[in-house]
Amino acid sequence: MTLLEKMQNTEELDLQRDLALSLEDISQMGNTMPPKGDLAAYLDFLEEIKAFETKGEKRTFYDAVFEL
Repeated sequence: MTLLEKMQNTEELDLQRDLALSLEDISQMGNTMPPKGDLAAYLDFLEEIKAFETKGEKRTFYDAVFEL
């Protein structure tokens, strides 16, 4: 059985049926949404710290076999 077939056979989680939440819990979940951020400012910050530049670190692999 492929992964796709397994995923299609699984049942989705129904929050109202599967989780025992009170109405107060559900209302609190709706109130705790994080504020929307400024995506442009965040991307500028990432460029400023050079997060998009790769360092090109060279890795060395050895042909030795180690035992514990």
